[in-house]
Amino acid sequence: MNEPRATADIYDLPEYYDIIFADEWEAEFDFLRFCFDRYVDGPTQRLLEPACGTGRLLVELHGVGYTVAGVELNEKMTRYCRERCPGADLLSGDMANFRLDQFAHSEPFDAGFNMINSVRHLLSEELAVAHFRCMAAAIRPGGIYIVGLHLTPTIGQPLEDETWVATRDDVTVTCHLETYDRDLDARIERASLGYDIEKNGHEVQVVGDLSFRTYTAAQLQQTLQTAGGWRIAATYDFTYDQDEPIVVGEVSEDVVYVLQRL
Repeated sequence: MNEPRATADIYDLPEYYDIIFADEWEAEFDFLRFCFDRYVDGPTQRLLEPACGTGRLLVELHGVGYTVAGVELNEKMTRYCRERCPGADLLSGDMANFRLDQFAHSEPFDAGFNMINSVRHLLSEELAVAHFRCMAAAIRPGGIYIVGLHLTPTIGQPLEDETWVATRDDVTVTCHLETYDRDLDARIERASLGYDIEKNGHEVQVVGDLSFRTYTAAQLQQTLQTAGGWRIAATYDFTYDQDEPIVVGEVSEDVVYVLQRL
């Protein structure tokens, strides 16, 4: 039985969001622990994820003994995360406007991470700079912030669409992400994100619009320089190959930055 196509804020659907974005958590989990061991000056115990969503990684990291905290603006995501990870110190708020003393435990964090492009939801330079300053105030010197995002290559054509599938129990979600407008002067990229959901013999399609700020490698470096407090310790791609750091260049697109707090 086919249900009609619905328009929705995909962040208001945490159950399906968690299925589609948790599919490769093990590679991210292993990569994060590698970075904590290699790039943090001193031991790593306290972790912060801004825009933590459903807490897919907070759950796993808390399960192996880390003290975890998150910041999330969407209340439905926050509730879902609290149910899954009641041990997390969750702050309902804006990733570009929070303070360390708002957490239940206000000791500085050893490391932070933001793995799937959420930084690009901050659509102005002012908001992006404010975010990196918030993170610098929350993470101790010698700690790190791991940021994964899609850059706009300055040579070649950027990726325009992606499709992937994930299944959990009796639910299968096919996700379609397609860029339909890109204004490099305004530095705004617009995309549609759709879910084809199969559950209990029913099928439903949900689609929503997303807006992202565009970054070349040079533009991201300028944002970090304006924010202050960080140096780029290493860069990797989305394969999370621990033995193969990359050199970011004009064709680079999927990049994970390991930033060290000065």
